[in-house]
Amino acid sequence: MTAALRPDRHPQDWYVEQTWTVQALMRMVAFDRDYLVWDPCCGLGTIPTAFAAAGFDAVGTDLVDRWLPTEPAHLFFGEHDMIGEQRHMLESWAMLSIVFNPPYSYADDIAERCVRRALSVASGKVCALLPIRWRASEKRFDFFQRFPPLQILEFCDRPSMPPGTALADIDPATGRPTAWRRGKTDYAWYVWDRHIPKPDTVTRIIPPRAPEQKVIDRLFDLRRVGVLPQLEMAA
Repeated sequence: MTAALRPDRHPQDWYVEQTWTVQALMRMVAFDRDYLVWDPCCGLGTIPTAFAAAGFDAVGTDLVDRWLPTEPAHLFFGEHDMIGEQRHMLESWAMLSIVFNPPYSYADDIAERCVRRALSVASGKVCALLPIRWRASEKRFDFFQRFPPLQILEFCDRPSMPPGTALADIDPATGRPTAWRRGKTDYAWYVWDRHIPKPDTVTRIIPPRAPEQKVIDRLFDLRRVGVLPQLEMAA
């Protein structure tokens, strides 16, 4: 059964996280560098590229090839439906962590289905970027009883997650890009460790960024996706 779609939502829940959200995860979670990091919902490649820049082996796949042509092509391992019937060779990787921003609402229980699949495949960590309200659900009580996260890392800064089709939108009043200008939803990283199957979940707060850092972070991603030229400055 397919959930009712809102007209302002992307039909496949393609929403683009900023690089700083991935860097915040890496600062607060100790990842083993012997493990490959796979993002099965990689979109433009934000998560694999951020991990690769930090010295990890990282790759991405997605239902649709949306990989940025300016990002390293060898990090993209092709089109793949992570909850489909066909298996990907990455699912047989002996030392595998999964970090992803899964779809949330375009089909019933789609996020939980993706997380369950990730937990069945990964041998290391599973980290899912999801709204904080995702855990406040009677339907997911049994899931959290069976698969309690090791940590829930809640953002003080509300991340902005524009649809991938709106990254180049311009505010007609100011002539400036609208992408990542302000967040509307509270998010958290949900972190599982397959080596610790039944932990007592710890909730932690991701510290807020300084105002000047927010400007730097936004400019970085606007340039990364080609909305701004590399040397152009914008408020």
